[in-house]
Amino acid sequence: MTPPLYAQSTGHFERPLSTLSGSGPLAMERVLNTSIAPIDDIIRGFRPSTTTLLDSDTKYASELLHTLCVHALAEFDEEVIWIDGGNAIDPYTLSALCKRRGLDRHELLSMVNVARAFTAYQLVSLVDVFLDKEARESSPSTIIISSISDMFMDKDVRRSESHQLLRECAKEIGRVTRESEAITVITSHTPGRVKPDPKMISLLSTAFDVYIQMRCERSGIAVRIPKEARSASFTPVPWNQTVLNDFMGRFYGEDCAHIPPRA
Repeated sequence: MTPPLYAQSTGHFERPLSTLSGSGPLAMERVLNTSIAPIDDIIRGFRPSTTTLLDSDTKYASELLHTLCVHALAEFDEEVIWIDGGNAIDPYTLSALCKRRGLDRHELLSMVNVARAFTAYQLVSLVDVFLDKEARESSPSTIIISSISDMFMDKDVRRSESHQLLRECAKEIGRVTRESEAITVITSHTPGRVKPDPKMISLLSTAFDVYIQMRCERSGIAVRIPKEARSASFTPVPWNQTVLNDFMGRFYGEDCAHIPPRA
């Protein structure tokens, strides 16, 4: 289940970072939103030069990456780098999300640079070599890293070594993110596949700029930002389920949800 991709604007807007003083351009910041109101209200957008960790006990966070990927491609028209550490990326879902928005999926998906790791050492190599090289060559708007800790919980990797390697990966991801001014979103692990290591989660929660928890509750999903004491709960809707916002359009025209008053 991937979060719904509404037909309305994703909330991609530019926020002034400074005011004009004398001469020189006004510094502006791009913001990537999900179009899922409860999430956007609490997170307030994913921002450039910022690393955000999604720590989830459900598959929702991983699936949210697909929505963010398509939004980034459509809104910024720049490439996306996706390092997949948990076999999470689903090209069919990305293709379907493009089609849902009426976008050319072949053109957009060709702008997603994917690298998949199958061992902890491969992931380290991808972060150290591939990420830096691709960021310099493609100038991506967004960097996605899925299930960053999965490979490091392999029984063949010593815990002391895995923690050190993971710490170095996080540091390198932060460096590349700042230098490329990219929006970087990371998921911690693959729920149901591996048991999360509390020490690794603690390490990651402090290594990245923003730490967001997503927890499954009886009423839906709770989203929390512990450092800022903000939280919200909502019931996710399957991405392929039509909602009222999908029909937003011209006031009385095609694909419009407006219902005129009774005469």
